[in-house]
Amino acid sequence: MVLAGTGLWYALSRPQPATQVSSGAASTTPPLETSSSTSEANPKQAAPAVPSAFPINSVDTLASWNFAGVDAGNAALTAATDADRTKLTALLGKGQYDDYDLYIGLGNDANLEGDGSGAYMDYNKAATIHSNKGLAYENLGHLFDELAAYHTAADAYAKAVRVEPSQLQYHLSRLDFLVRRFGADNARLTAAFADAHKQFGDSATILIIKAQWFEGQGRYADAITTLQTAKGLSSADRQAAIDAQIARDKAKLAAQ
Repeated sequence: MVLAGTGLWYALSRPQPATQVSSGAASTTPPLETSSSTSEANPKQAAPAVPSAFPINSVDTLASWNFAGVDAGNAALTAATDADRTKLTALLGKGQYDDYDLYIGLGNDANLEGDGSGAYMDYNKAATIHSNKGLAYENLGHLFDELAAYHTAADAYAKAVRVEPSQLQYHLSRLDFLVRRFGADNARLTAAFADAHKQFGDSATILIIKAQWFEGQGRYADAITTLQTAKGLSSADRQAAIDAQIARDKAKLAAQ
């Protein structure tokens, strides 16, 4: 088991929970996403009982708390994750590591095994310890994205940005998620990009995500302008890829 820095990602096809402790792992404050957020629990799929639990948005319907985790069907991986869970549990309350980090690791282990209920409980326990840290909320966002509870995921990503607005990672996770799941919600995306810009100004990484949003809307002229700005802010080794994307967008714009 090793200590890992905030921002470590599982090597999966899309963003997965970040971790601070686990061998199983790989700021003007904006409001929560108010267009659909609610504190009412979903009556069709009740959340596990956790003190001060992050609320499930009533717009979402959870068919199941279980999903195909990375360990699914692999006995060796499952055994390793179970062993990690045992080690982390034994460290709780001992003072060697912050229990916040340990519960993050336990939640990640549950996520690896596709145990959404267990991950939800552990991330919530972490958030109860340090409600002013964003990592638990970011991981809740990843979890509810996996569970197709997209409004709850949006609420969680927004909470991560709200409590630690100076952390670029949380803005990037939020923006990537919103572009994928709420690309047609112009007001929501505009507000989220404004939050990020207020903290970081012109950032090449943020601008590239913004260009992807424009591309998804068929706004190729806006995407080209945004990519050109991103190119000017990027290192030389990234500029060729940006040029290639600009060329593709110019071709699509010409075909419109």
